[in-house]
Amino acid sequence: MLVMVASHLENDDASLVNATHVCHLWRTTLLSSPRLWSHLDFANEERALVFLERSKSAPLSVNLTSVYDPSGIVRKSLKKVTSRVIMLWALQDSFLDELLDQSMPKLEGLEIFDSDELLPKKPTHLPSLPTYLPSLTSLGIYYPDPLRFNAPILTSFHLAHNPVSGSMRWKASTLLNFLRNYPLLEDAFLSCDVDPDSDEVVFLPLLRSFTHDSPRDECWLYLLN
Repeated sequence: MLVMVASHLENDDASLVNATHVCHLWRTTLLSSPRLWSHLDFANEERALVFLERSKSAPLSVNLTSVYDPSGIVRKSLKKVTSRVIMLWALQDSFLDELLDQSMPKLEGLEIFDSDELLPKKPTHLPSLPTYLPSLTSLGIYYPDPLRFNAPILTSFHLAHNPVSGSMRWKASTLLNFLRNYPLLEDAFLSCDVDPDSDEVVFLPLLRSFTHDSPRDECWLYLLN
């Protein structure tokens, strides 16, 4: 029961740590529950590394959106546990490319954000083959980069521009080719400008929600069956 109550603190790292200081019983109970420590927010690198150690072999949720240039120990530590990561929020930068080069067989959710353009841009690389993510069901991309993922069971796809980066303009043919690879898609949200360079139709039998938010008045529904 104590662990169940403490699980509601999973998004409040400081309170979870404070809970271990209440008494010996609380401390031993909470520290012996790896899943309590499996949510890693690297806004505080030192604390996140402690959580990583306490998480043992539990599945991990990793938030890197507050870290533009992780320390060497963070890079090394995360590369060792990519097989345990089930959720990942990150900035589009060279370290994300390094992580995606590792095997991530259990990753279920991935959201990538554009880094603040006031920061110096670090070079990123595109893999020669699409990054294979066999368990990914939810993909959110908020940066103007090519679509480079192979996620055969994807059910939710969000593509949106970050106001810092300005509006994206995609060719309809590019997006349609991407969507065509995901017949299990149930939810699609596109917030970008589109060049209507294709009149092909994509068949998405399980789609139940589709939103296209564009700065121009245009209808996309005729492209979907």
